[in-house]
This record gives sequence, C-alpha cells and structure tokens, in this order.
Amino acid sequence: MTKPNNIWILTALFISVFTIGTSEYVIMGILPVIATDLSITIPTAGLLVTGYALGVALGSPLITAMTSQSSRKKLLVGLMIFFILSNVLAAVSFNFELLMIARILSSLIHGTFFAVATVVASKTAPQDKQGSAIAAVAAGLTLSTVLGVPFGTFVGHTWGWQTTFWIVTFLGIAAVIMLILHIPSRIKFQYQSLKYELGAFKNPQIILVLLITVFGYGGIFASYTYIAPQLETFAGFSAEAITILLFLFGIGSFLGTVVAGKFANRLLMPTLSITLVLLTVILALFTWTVHDKILSSITVFLFGFTAFATVPLLQTKIVQTAKEAPTLAAAANISAFNLANAVGAYLGGETIRTGFGMPIVNLTGAVITAAGVIFSIILIVYGRKHRVKQK
Repeated sequence: MTKPNNIWILTALFISVFTIGTSEYVIMGILPVIATDLSITIPTAGLLVTGYALGVALGSPLITAMTSQSSRKKLLVGLMIFFILSNVLAAVSFNFELLMIARILSSLIHGTFFAVATVVASKTAPQDKQGSAIAAVAAGLTLSTVLGVPFGTFVGHTWGWQTTFWIVTFLGIAAVIMLILHIPSRIKFQYQSLKYELGAFKNPQIILVLLITVFGYGGIFASYTYIAPQLETFAGFSAEAITILLFLFGIGSFLGTVVAGKFANRLLMPTLSITLVLLTVILALFTWTVHDKILSSITVFLFGFTAFATVPLLQTKIVQTAKEAPTLAAAANISAFNLANAVGAYLGGETIRTGFGMPIVNLTGAVITAAGVIFSIILIVYGRKHRVKQK
C-alpha cells in the first residue's frame, strides 16, 4: 500500500518532468519554423538538438556531484527555477547563437532533475512498486510527446516558435508551485560522499547499462530529430497533419512507458532486449514506410511505443543495480540518454549532408540501436554468471 502523500509526490514530479520533456522534444516539431525564421538550414537547426543533448550529457554528472549533499526538495525547486529562466531567454532569442545558448543553459538541469526525481520516486514507493513509481515519473516525459509536443508544434507553426517557449515557461512556474506544495522537506535518503557514489561505477553491470542507453537510445534520435521534415517532404503531410502525427507518436510513447513500467517490476531485462529488437526493426522499416501516408502513420505510433518503453526499463535497471548509491548513477544514465540524443542527431544530420537522402536517417538509427541489442544480451549473460558465482 502506498504512503498517503505518495500520489502527490509523484504528481508533482510528473508535472515537472512533463514540462522539461516538452521543452526538450518540442524543438523537433518546430525545427522547420526555426530554420525558416532564422534563415538557417534544417541540419543546422538540428544542432539545437545536439547542443541540448550535449549540455545534459556533460552537465548532469557535474551538477549532480556538486549538489549531492543538498536537500532534495530545495534542489528540485532550484533546478526548476533555473529551467524557467533559461526558457525565458529562449523565448526572447533573436538569432541562432542566442537560442543555442538558451537551449544549453536549459539542458544543464535536465539530468540532475530527472535523476533526483527518479530516486525520490523510488524512495517514497514500496519496494515491489519501485518500477511502477519510476515509470510514473517517466510517463511525464512521454506524456509531453502526447500533449506538450503536438500543442507546442501547433503553437509554433501558428504564432511563432517563441510563443512555444513562453508556454513552457508558464508550465515551469506551475511545476515549481507543485514541488513547493507536495515534495516533503525531509525524505528518507542516505547522503553519500562523491567518492562513495563514484565507487558504484566499478560494477561492470552499470557500465553495460550505460552502453545500452547510448546505443539503444542513440538510434531513436537519428530518426526522430528529422521526423517532421521527413513526413512533410516524403509522405506529403501538411504542417497541421504533422501535429496530429506527433500526437500519435506521443500516444504510442505514453502507452509504451506504462506497459514497460508493469514489466519492469518482474521481467526487466528480457523486456528491455525484446523492446530494443522491435525498435531496430521499426526504424529499419521506417526508411521505406515514410513514403506512404498510412504506413508511415502506423510506423510513427509503433516507433513512439518502442522508443519510450526503453526509458523506465533502463532507469529502473540503473537504480536497482546501484541501489546503495543511485543518484549519480541515475544522473550518468540521463547523460547517456542525452549523449545518445546528441550522437544520433549528429549522425542523422551527417547522413543527410553526405547525400544519402533524408529517409536513410532511419536506417542509420536502426544500425545504432542494433548495437544496443548486443549490449543488452551481454548484460543478461553477465548477470546470470554473476548470480551463479554469488551462490
């Protein structure tokens, strides 16, 4: 049975992660608008994705280490306020360089916030419900693709991309209020030294989880970064229809997160491996289905389902594996997610620049994700051998 205030804790974290997720992913939907308004190419605009992802990848471990002794509530509130100010800067940006700075500043809090939110969710949930609690927080990220991204895309195409960032700013203010009201000032949490937290990385299983994240998730962003121009150019969808398709992607991602959260409590690694295999196949097929409206619509839904099903599975695995020092490990996994985003977006852009054609970014993504499948199999084999040795 959950604690009386657990639902409100999860709700506050959910809304916060929803807001951060909307800010991160909405850029894909408004990429063509930004490119046109700032007189830059689509691949150049795609660097905003790479810049954000690198900011998360580099900032997460550093900020998490610097704040390891901070109150969890004060840290979550402070990070969200910094996020709000960064999005105000994005909303008033008048050129590519200033927008890039705003995106990088916004990205710096992402990993630490998500890591602390993950740990707080797990610490305030019963032992047998930790996977579901983490999935509930991660659902905020996926719901951002259901509601936040399509709505932000519609707003960006209708009233300008700056308006999208103003809306994110107001969502951030609402999130701060929820955090202040519902996150307990004292959470049962064992504060560890940085040296102790770093010691967790001696465990080969943690390194394998990070590799699965980098490669398994990297393939997603090779494709997803350029999903709007692909659907517009090759499937022939209008800007309005793309908003609906992003909503469809979001529904798939939300359902994938919920379903994966259920399996994370019982069949964690088999579910992760199967999901990555399915994701690889779907990305490969998208290379061809993107030329047909019906097939591309079906693929977009399945893409969202399998892509975001990986998030609660990987976060649950990292928290369980580094259970005595989970915060820095969870932050490192968020860094791995965003390193994957950066590398995937960059390789997708290079695929376009080298003349292979925009649909081939999906095949590039499939190849990258296939490497994640291999590392997941290695982790399963290693885990079994490790358990045998312990017995």
